[in-house]
Amino acid sequence: MRKVVPKRYWLECADLLIEYEILHKPAVTRRIHLAANPDGSLGVIAPRRMSKRTIHRTLQQRASHVARFLAGAMARQRELPVHRYISGENHLFLGENYPLEVVEQSGKRGSIQLVHGHIRIMATDTGSDVISAKLVKWYRQQALQHFGLRLELISQFAQWTGGEVPAMRLRKMKRTWGSCSAKGVITLNPHLVKAPAKCIDYVIAHELCHLEELNHGKAFYALQEQLFPGWREAKMHLKDRAHVYLHE
Repeated sequence: MRKVVPKRYWLECADLLIEYEILHKPAVTRRIHLAANPDGSLGVIAPRRMSKRTIHRTLQQRASHVARFLAGAMARQRELPVHRYISGENHLFLGENYPLEVVEQSGKRGSIQLVHGHIRIMATDTGSDVISAKLVKWYRQQALQHFGLRLELISQFAQWTGGEVPAMRLRKMKRTWGSCSAKGVITLNPHLVKAPAKCIDYVIAHELCHLEELNHGKAFYALQEQLFPGWREAKMHLKDRAHVYLHE
């Protein structure tokens, strides 16, 4: 199937021309969202029924804001390392950097462990694709274990759960750390396991509060303050470092 290449448009901001493309998504219902493409152009995610003229007019009215967003986003992208999945390369886990130790072995089943301050990966094939896949799988296993333990503990202090630990699942998300469904199922982003423990606890507490208060109103924040008083600091940390923790 032939890949559809999005049409590009141009936005004027002082002496700067910003190239952008539009992606309509049914899940986006009210306002446009901005994203930086790897090539330095702007991605505009818009409601399905919003016209290109309306999108352009909205962007032009906030051109200086758009320019600042794109400059900041590209600066964050330049900060990200290019992973080659070789020994000595650092990878995050619970807010700390751990160097990889890639060990080639023959005739044995591979393994991955956190030992002596290293993430040791033993495999018959040490190609970057193989090591990357093993690391992703390990992150998910660690997330299931760590998130499950923290959810069980924090739920004990959330009286509205009635002593029950909510169901939990993992799902990779590009911009969201967690969500809570109408059925009370908490979904967490496995990338979160790269962040400090306080940030994991904050996200879990946040979603637990949604079991009682669906909206982000005064009652919700009062509940969150009660369950996790340090939420503001943790939230700001995740906002500032999201691009690092979400990076593969």
